Amino acid sequence: MNVTQAEEIFQKYHGYSFFSAKVRQVDKVEALYIPFWAASGSVRSKIINAQVGWDRLVTRYNKVTKQNETSWETTWRSVQTQHEFSNSYPSTIPELQIYASYKYRRGFVNQIRSSSSILAAKTLEPKDMESTNEHDIQRGLRDRGLDPFTVKPSIALKFVKTAIEENETTRAERWLIENYRCDQARILSMNFQYDKLVVAPIYIPVYVFSIQHLNRTFRTFVQAHDEKGLVGGLRFYSWERVSAVTAICAMAGLAIMGTSRFGMTMTSGFWLGVVAPSLIVAWSVLYYPVLDYRIRDWWRQREMAGHEEEAYSSTWDADWTRAYDRFEEEQRRQDWNENQQYQQYHHQSSKESGSSSSYTSGRSGPPGDPQGYYAVLGIRTNASVQEIQSAFRGLAMKWHPDRFNTPEEKAVGKKKFQEITAAYSVLRDPKKRRSYDMYGRV
Repeated sequence: MNVTQAEEIFQKYHGYSFFSAKVRQVDKVEALYIPFWAASGSVRSKIINAQVGWDRLVTRYNKVTKQNETSWETTWRSVQTQHEFSNSYPSTIPELQIYASYKYRRGFVNQIRSSSSILAAKTLEPKDMESTNEHDIQRGLRDRGLDPFTVKPSIALKFVKTAIEENETTRAERWLIENYRCDQARILSMNFQYDKLVVAPIYIPVYVFSIQHLNRTFRTFVQAHDEKGLVGGLRFYSWERVSAVTAICAMAGLAIMGTSRFGMTMTSGFWLGVVAPSLIVAWSVLYYPVLDYRIRDWWRQREMAGHEEEAYSSTWDADWTRAYDRFEEEQRRQDWNENQQYQQYHHQSSKESGSSSSYTSGRSGPPGDPQGYYAVLGIRTNASVQEIQSAFRGLAMKWHPDRFNTPEEKAVGKKKFQEITAAYSVLRDPKKRRSYDMYGRV
């Protein structure tokens, strides 16, 4: 899927009904890989005890109304059973795909999970970090960003176990209803034993659209892999259209029923029966996205605080994670040091040759980016820390020398990687970045 197709899906998502509002994009579209933990395994669940109930119609005499009244009542009985279930859960189940970052709101990102993405998963290669589609290139989306894994595997396993146990509880309730021929089941006490429950890191490609509403930025996610066009994000509705329809319906209702039935005059009926409901509905439609934004943001902050208090998980020490750490830390530090030595040597050579520039690094950039650091990472000069990290990870994955085979390719990759790490080492540090933005040097 290219950016043009993603925009069509975006417009359909936000313009699917008469009441949909016209949304306005505030930034260019972002092309990213979003991280997920994909879990798989098996579980054996046992029902310890529960309550089963039978619904029946009961007729009783009501002393207040002095009439016989019929109502539904449920007779409950406690049961104890040792029935066991065994079930396997593949990673293709969307509920077992856990968003592995705190950057975006989990509820919206969860809407783009799919089975087909897991089935089509493959090793992430440097060529996957660069789009060859002409539509993406024309829109400046040649390079795709890479967001980091910030949710621990142990935290992801808790989400996975919650999803599995909810499904197993529902399955046990159905079994109780069928086995005891009852109508309801509740208060289940169960025991769960997991076998080979593991998580694997995957990246799902998405296009991220930013929307401005009441000085708030809202994001819509379009999955770039699934042709179904899975979309996640808050829908916006036109408060003018919704309030107008509310007013028309209210006036029609008053015209049919009349105001005298409610003890109101025509004037009071108009204000209380038409104007007031229309204003309430308009206000609710207009400010609901902001309220939803605040609630989700509060919940995300609370989730992050709770996760930080948990002990550091040994699951981070898996083989792939150690390799990832080496790539992220050791290799980056080593190549950065090499690049610093290269710049120091180049700087000394420039001074000896009488160069007028004391801070040249072999690159020149436009005003506001004299050494081309922002251009190297392909970001704007006002990019956020998250955008800088995302751009670095994507480019580092693409240009790391170990990704190439021939000596010539390794040399080109090493030079490019040195430029990337040098730019990142400056822009990731607030003090260095501020000095660079103000004086063009660090």
